[in-house]
Amino acid sequence: MRVVLTDEDGKMLRGFSRDYEIQVQIDVATPSGIKTLGHYRIKRSGLWKFDMTRSVVRVDNIRRFLPSISEERRYGIRVSVWVIDRENGQLYRGIGSDFISAEDLSGTTKRVSVGLLEKEPLPKPAHEGWYKYEWRPADDSWEASRYVKVPILIIDNRNGKGELQGSVSLEASYKTEFSATLAYGTDLEKKFRSGDPVKVLSSSVDIYGKKWVPVEGNYYFGDIIDVPKGRMGYIYIWAKPYYRHEKEYICAWGMGAYGCSETGRERIDVGIYDVKASKGVHGYIIDGGASIGSPGFDWTFFKFTKEGMLYPLEENKGITLKYLLKGTSGDCGVKFGIGIPVGAIAVAFGAPAPVAGLTASLQYEKAGSISIDGTIKEDGPTITINATKSSQKYKFKTGRFSSCSAEIPMGFYIKSG
Repeated sequence: MRVVLTDEDGKMLRGFSRDYEIQVQIDVATPSGIKTLGHYRIKRSGLWKFDMTRSVVRVDNIRRFLPSISEERRYGIRVSVWVIDRENGQLYRGIGSDFISAEDLSGTTKRVSVGLLEKEPLPKPAHEGWYKYEWRPADDSWEASRYVKVPILIIDNRNGKGELQGSVSLEASYKTEFSATLAYGTDLEKKFRSGDPVKVLSSSVDIYGKKWVPVEGNYYFGDIIDVPKGRMGYIYIWAKPYYRHEKEYICAWGMGAYGCSETGRERIDVGIYDVKASKGVHGYIIDGGASIGSPGFDWTFFKFTKEGMLYPLEENKGITLKYLLKGTSGDCGVKFGIGIPVGAIAVAFGAPAPVAGLTASLQYEKAGSISIDGTIKEDGPTITINATKSSQKYKFKTGRFSSCSAEIPMGFYIKSG
């Protein structure tokens, strides 16, 4: 498979001077986890100001991890990019993504749009000679080796006056995407060890929502739960979440010396890399259910929620999830979808507490006009429900070097009283 890298305008990805190179790392989501396919270099070609660089890399070993692909269920590739501008002394970091199709396994050409997220002065390598950048997973990274319960709707009725009913529905007529969230920062391993988790996360990282989609498919799902007053309950799916804590390394060799060292830059990637589903006539049916009680994740999650949208729910009346989601989706014009508490699940398996504030996303591919179906209904006296949102702001790209920030639906966590 050949991967053609483009900028966000669809043009060939290139640097900004007459002396640059592009370095690339490609990772792929598979049913057995996130795998690194390889590292690649693209050197500028052309004379003087005529840049003829073709940003194309050849990926040869993808069948090793994905021997077959269904068009109804696809896995994503994550393309990390460094643009090294030696003339201007600048380093740009970027990321792009796409899905692997059946045709890609046969050796077709795939175009991947790359967005540049960061810009900084170009560091000097520890050794003279040629060098490369790469992301490596840290020791505390975690991937679920088996399917676990992942809540997609949490109802907290401990302060309720009557029974609170909730439902969630996914329609296979649209592709459902399980989008990952990325957080970039410096020396995160050290900063995340102590202090208030909410303050540490907000001061240490830039959070980017919906930067890549590890898995998508034509999925059906639906369930209903009745939560008695004084209790909690949740609707869940069986899925394999992951927490990938990565450190950036610079490796140099030449002049008889070789060495790799950490640059200090780190990033956290949280998401879902696989869901448990059976093949149906018109798509895949996700396995899941409903349970009374609190979700099996770290309670630090609730410290990252804040009042989102208050809605007076009258006796024996209901309200759609679409309405509540719209009220908690921020003002960026980006429909984040339902926040999946992947970070909180990872904390229960050993990740540092601030990670509980990072949520992945579940939404339809055409999220600009379509939202997840479902309802919340009160079978008792009139109450006010709170559709909570995140205490952290997530960044969404709006242009080549611009972005906007918004709080996103958290959980999706509904609280009564």
